[in-house]
Amino acid sequence: MLRVRMRWADAIVLGLGQLTVIEGKLRPSEYLKGVGELRLYVHLVPHTPELELWKGARLAGRLVIPLQDPTVDMLARQDGLDVAVFKPSFWTEFTAAIHARERRPIRPEEAELITP
Repeated sequence: MLRVRMRWADAIVLGLGQLTVIEGKLRPSEYLKGVGELRLYVHLVPHTPELELWKGARLAGRLVIPLQDPTVDMLARQDGLDVAVFKPSFWTEFTAAIHARERRPIRPEEAELITP
């Protein structure tokens, strides 16, 4: 069985006393996975030797997704994470190549079921 032993975020942005860990997901079906991965990556920052120089910096996590998803927004905010909406230049071609069910975010009414 294959196992992933190394974990890495899509980007780490350093600036003005803040370290921001960024994770991006294109498919709405992977947004929740992105929240979980981002939580782990933010947790691992203080234990990462390569980031020792930024140990005192403010730490933030940002999930970048192409479609707004109220449920994911609420869950991310409960964990102190930020969500940004950004559609890459290849978005039209990407959505044409995936199944219709993978293009739809979680239904907005589901966000009401999650209490802050």
